[in-house]
Amino acid sequence: MGPWTAEEIELARAVPFYVLLRFIGAYYKLDREYRSATSGDSIPVLVGHRGRDFRFVFTNEKWVNELTPPTKRGRGGAGAIDLAAHITGLDFVRSVKICIDAHESTDGTL
Repeated sequence: MGPWTAEEIELARAVPFYVLLRFIGAYYKLDREYRSATSGDSIPVLVGHRGRDFRFVFTNEKWVNELTPPTKRGRGGAGAIDLAAHITGLDFVRSVKICIDAHESTDGTL
């Protein structure tokens, strides 16, 4: 599984999306024109990172990138580790490291 405990992986997975995005230097803003057809709990966010654009819809810990075709694998996921991997293109181990570092950058106050 890697050099982390199960507790550390859960901590990494639970990093809020805005903490992760800020940590990796992504530009992000809420898409105030978006209206969800299925859930009032969804948060639409436009993201730019290293010349790539994303349009995410976050619902609790789950997310989907609406700019990725519905038939393409990896369009969505759950938690910050999947999100880090999706945005950066890095593997699981490096994505966990990014999330742990993002959490530590907040002094543990999420």
